[in-house]
Amino acid sequence: MPMRRRKKPHAAQSGCFFRLAVRLLPVAVFTLSAVLPLLAQESAEAEKFRALALDLTNKSRAESKLPPLQIGREANEAAKAHAADMLKRNFYSHNSPEGKTVQDRYMQAGGSKWRVTAENIARCTGCQLSAATVEDLHRGWMNSKGHRENLLRRGIAQFGFSIVAESGQPLYAVQAFAGPGIPNGLGANEDPKRLSETEVVAKALEHLNRERKQAGLTAFSESAALNKAARSLLPERKLEAFDLAQIDKVMDALPAADRKDWQSLTVLAGACGGCGAEPTAADVRSFVQQWLGDAQNKGLLLSPGSTHLGFALAASGQGKKVALGVLGKMHPR
Repeated sequence: MPMRRRKKPHAAQSGCFFRLAVRLLPVAVFTLSAVLPLLAQESAEAEKFRALALDLTNKSRAESKLPPLQIGREANEAAKAHAADMLKRNFYSHNSPEGKTVQDRYMQAGGSKWRVTAENIARCTGCQLSAATVEDLHRGWMNSKGHRENLLRRGIAQFGFSIVAESGQPLYAVQAFAGPGIPNGLGANEDPKRLSETEVVAKALEHLNRERKQAGLTAFSESAALNKAARSLLPERKLEAFDLAQIDKVMDALPAADRKDWQSLTVLAGACGGCGAEPTAADVRSFVQQWLGDAQNKGLLLSPGSTHLGFALAASGQGKKVALGVLGKMHPR
């Protein structure tokens, strides 16, 4: 059996943070180098080997009690593009010579920037195309910690696969993965159960009032009017295109009859990407922790002047979530 040469797996991370606690989930990518059969450039057999690669992946996921993946057009196009590019320009990296990543390739194929993306790659020389080759690739990836983590990642739904080569050139194989991810801060044994709007508000009050109690402050009271205002500030559709900068004039979000009740209103907002498809308790906890981790936002949340809270959490289903907290001070009665 040919000897294999492996490059040490590495991870690349990306993220952005600003005062309103927008966060993109880090994207992890890993590399495997091996000596495997030389294959012809994507041919009529490509679909057969792609189906085999998916079947092997889903069998491994089933053994770990994880849901199966499906071929995704965007993930598949990303895999095909990268395999062909490495072959054509004779390089071996998750990043193209111009610095393009798996996320860039996924987005170029029409995928959402709010989804988690990951990638496994392999390069090999000197053998023939066969089902055994695809099986060797899968075994090699499963026996490498970083690649195995990608194959068995929670929150992944889409799978893409491509394997290409030309005579006298190395073979290149690429697996691409994409999905909505999992909620930030989700515990290893925590159930990401979907919460109703009422449950979301209750969780936010629970976390914030615990902090206010520790600070010796009066607990927030829930306000149905502020809950409604928070929800009305979020779009019913196209949440992925929603910009936090669009949040203004919160007073206008209140019914006219309720506006006279409030002396002041303040809005806190946050967004995350790659953090799951549905609102969960972990999301509420994560957003509250991010706000409390910012000195300015913490000052607002622990201000004795605010008496009431409204809260809303929306999920696009594709990986983006937006949370809004509306803090209010009522006029004396």
